[in-house]
Formats: sequence, C-alpha cells, structure tokens
Amino acid sequence: MSNETPAPEGVENRHVAAPNDEIVVPEEDVVEEDAIDPQPEPLVEPVRATSHVSEVPAEVLAEPVAAEPVTEVSPEPTTVVGTPPAQTIYVTAPVEPRKKGNRGFGVLIGLLSTIIFAALYALIVALIETARTGVSSFNFLGAIEFYVPALFFLLGFIILALLANRANWWAYILGSLFVGLLVYFGTVGTGLLVGGIVLETPSGATRLFGQALTNPLVIAAALLAREVTLWAGAGISARGRRVKVRNVESRATFERESAERRAEYDAANGTRDYV
Repeated sequence: MSNETPAPEGVENRHVAAPNDEIVVPEEDVVEEDAIDPQPEPLVEPVRATSHVSEVPAEVLAEPVAAEPVTEVSPEPTTVVGTPPAQTIYVTAPVEPRKKGNRGFGVLIGLLSTIIFAALYALIVALIETARTGVSSFNFLGAIEFYVPALFFLLGFIILALLANRANWWAYILGSLFVGLLVYFGTVGTGLLVGGIVLETPSGATRLFGQALTNPLVIAAALLAREVTLWAGAGISARGRRVKVRNVESRATFERESAERRAEYDAANGTRDYV
C-alpha cells in the first residue's frame, strides 16, 4: 500500500522524502572534492614602473609656499694646529726723570738773606751815626735811602741764584763780588739821582760823585752784601750738590728700569720695539 497522496491540480507532484527514506542526490549535482580547491592561488598584479616624482595637483602648485626663516650661522674660527694665537703685550715704559734744579731754593734763600742784610746794615748805620754824632738813634729806618742797598742786594742775589743754579761754592764766591758791586754802584747812582745831580754844574756833579763814592755807609753796604752773599751761597751750593747726586741716581734708576722692561718685552715678544 502506498503512502503517496495525490497532488492537487496545477501543483507539480514532488517527492517528499520520508524521514526514513534515503536522500538521493542526482549525479549532476554532486561536485567532486578534487574539483574544489580550498586555497585558491593569489592573483599577482603586474608591477608598473613608477617615477620617484609624485604627481602634484595643479591646485597645490599654484599655492604660494611660505619661505622658511634662514638662520645665518657664522663660521667657526679655524685654528691652525701648532701656531699659537697672536698675543699683544703692552709694556709701560718708565718715565724719564727730569733734572731737579736749585733755583727756587736759591731765590728763597735770597729773600731770607735780604732780611738778614737789612738787619745787619741797620746795626752798622746805627754804629756809624753814633760815632759821628755821639747819639744812638734808629730814626734812619723811616728814610727811603736806607732801603735802597737792600733792594739792590735782593736783585743781585736773585740774578746770581738763577745763573748759578746747582753750581758749587766757587760760583757764589765770584758771584758775591758781582752782588757787592751792584749794591755799591746802585746805591751811589740812586743817591745822586735823588740828590739832583743832573741839575748841578760839571764841577758840582764831580764833587757830589766823589762824596758818594767815599760815603762810609755805601762802602759798608757793599762789603756787607758781599759777605752775606758769600755765606748764603755756601748753603745754596751744599744743597745743589745733593740735588746733583739725586739727579744722577734718578737717571741711573731710569736706565736700569728701562733695560729691565726692554728685556722683559724682548723675552715675551722676541722683538726690540715697544708697543
């Protein structure tokens, strides 16, 4: 007895397998296992020759490119191996000493000697007036004629001190004669001019001139001027000798220091020219 149920009209009769029926696959639907490749071969695309320059769109090329800031790098100084860098050494040359003079000291002594001369001359005048009149008086200190020899003494002493400078005593020994004669003739000439010798007759002028030359006060002033100059010049000349010794020592020290500085410079730079 068959279990198949007729299909209705218009419906294709299909075989429905029962649970216990075997499923029969048509041979044309069966695919052999050898025909299926489980690992298909990879497709290899052919390699194209490419250029190293990539194609850039025209829009990109049209855009301005901002320039990058350029930093200037100074080249490093090159040093030659084995050549020491140039070095300048400054050497302070010693100052050449100036010769010290004795004129200032001589003028100062001349001023002090003039005071001494005036004081001694006042005593001499007082003694002479006392011997003449028997009366001791110093009224002559108010007369201008008393100071004339002192003025000529100061003038002569200053001239001698400026000329002698650092000279030895013999210069003041000879110079004292000059100062004495200047005081003598200067006092005589000044007294004659003040006495109005230009208004006298030749015989009267000769008489007045003779009296002035033999005036004991004028002779005393000349002799005193010579002595004061002589002994004051001794002190000036003594200092002049010391000044000369110091000048010689200063010069020797300068030459020694100059030689030492030049030797140091030559040792450092190998040259004999100061920088």
